[in-house]
Amino acid sequence: MSPIRPRITTALLTGCVLASASSTAEETHYRASLYLWGAGIEGETARGAELDVGFDTLIRNLDLAFMGALEARRGPWTLIGDVVYLNVSAEGGATLPIGGGPRVDAELGTKGWILDLSGAYRLVERERLQLDLLAGVRRLDLEIDFSNTIPGTRERRASQGAWDLIGGLRGRITLDQRWSLPWRVGLGAGQSDLAWQALGGISYRREALAVSLLYRHLAWSFDDERLDHIRFSGPMLAASWHF
Repeated sequence: MSPIRPRITTALLTGCVLASASSTAEETHYRASLYLWGAGIEGETARGAELDVGFDTLIRNLDLAFMGALEARRGPWTLIGDVVYLNVSAEGGATLPIGGGPRVDAELGTKGWILDLSGAYRLVERERLQLDLLAGVRRLDLEIDFSNTIPGTRERRASQGAWDLIGGLRGRITLDQRWSLPWRVGLGAGQSDLAWQALGGISYRREALAVSLLYRHLAWSFDDERLDHIRFSGPMLAASWHF
């Protein structure tokens, strides 16, 4: 046998292995998540009406909600979409000023969307640590209705919409084959003065399914005639499928 033939065979096998490894590295991986965010809502309009809806009140008065996220990762790059829709009515969830003096309780109706579209680039990829750089946009579309029959109440409705550019970091600390600590922080601005988010918790994964218990805080500050600030914060339970 010619000594060249084994070398050719070895070269072909090596090329196949490298091509296979490259193909695996460039496969697109997806993660779909549904979650329940027990977010209390706190805020104030520019005219002084205050809203404060705790998680227990939110659950009792929730009319409709959807919360979910979808990610697509290929190599170091990831595309991320996250959406929250809420429709809630709560008696006594707000207070209104009367003539600049005392305040009265009012029924609060809150309906709106929060939409995040962002991209991520993997900065650090180690056995125990992953770190991504994030950049994207966030949309807030919120409508708040106040119902009170007392004469002199100054406000019935406040609506707010804002597009913001956002940036931040997210990461994961791996504890073992199943347990990890995910987290995310970010800041943004645009049509709002400031938008910021912080999220962290613990996650358990078995094969393609992961369950996470997290705490999430999401807030906006404004400087206009409608809304002064709005904050959503509370625990979050998420189920994610990897495919």
